[in-house]
Amino acid sequence: MNNSATQKNINKEDWLLWQFADSALPTGGFVASSGLEVAVQSGYVKDNNSLLIFLSSSIENYAYSALPFVTDSWQVISQTSNNDDDNDDNDALIFENFIKLDYLYETCTSNVITKRASKAQGVAMLTLFSKSFGEEFSKDNEGKRNISDRIIDKFKFEVRKENTFGHLPVAFGLVSKCLGISLERAQHLFLFLFSRAALSAAVRLNIVGPYYAQRILTECHSYVESSLEKTCNIKANDAVQTSPILDILQGRHDKLYSRLINS
Repeated sequence: MNNSATQKNINKEDWLLWQFADSALPTGGFVASSGLEVAVQSGYVKDNNSLLIFLSSSIENYAYSALPFVTDSWQVISQTSNNDDDNDDNDALIFENFIKLDYLYETCTSNVITKRASKAQGVAMLTLFSKSFGEEFSKDNEGKRNISDRIIDKFKFEVRKENTFGHLPVAFGLVSKCLGISLERAQHLFLFLFSRAALSAAVRLNIVGPYYAQRILTECHSYVESSLEKTCNIKANDAVQTSPILDILQGRHDKLYSRLINS
């Protein structure tokens, strides 16, 4: 019986991962190039080799600067919750920790372009949960609203009131936890989606074709694994930028004379 229930949970998690990996998922990930469009126009990326260098540096930089917020956000509910799921004080303490993470990410992110893309995708992630998954995942076994659903609703409300920002790493960790996706898989998924979005931008910018992009995406697996090995246990307070030139490139996106991608 236990084995059957465990297998059912594993299958549910796998199904959710496939959904999140689907390019049709409405989270706005394909509106961002992570500085690739600027890198191409500035001459930093001009062939396949320089594209691979850009991708490996970008993945490592994102793993060090954004992944720790996913990790901490995923862990907030587990670390803060007590046995009384209906305790208003408990909800307030958890929500306060999410707000602190959101403000910390805003402070640690130096350029307005990255902030804009992160906020747009974070709000899309919260909306996705409410409109696509909320009905199934918002109740506990007794039919009561669970703590995750309450926190997401409050988070969205505060973002709409512009009392907080709704950055993607914080929203992604929260939604992954609410959906029952394990931390390890959430971390892998986060970096996979980042890699795929960058390569989608490369195809649209006509740097590589769609078939070769898939070949490069396969190679990105080693970059992701290498980065995760070093960053999977890093906390948000220790997040850093490992490539200042990437931050400069991303920040110059709005200065382009003509551009195809939003950020």
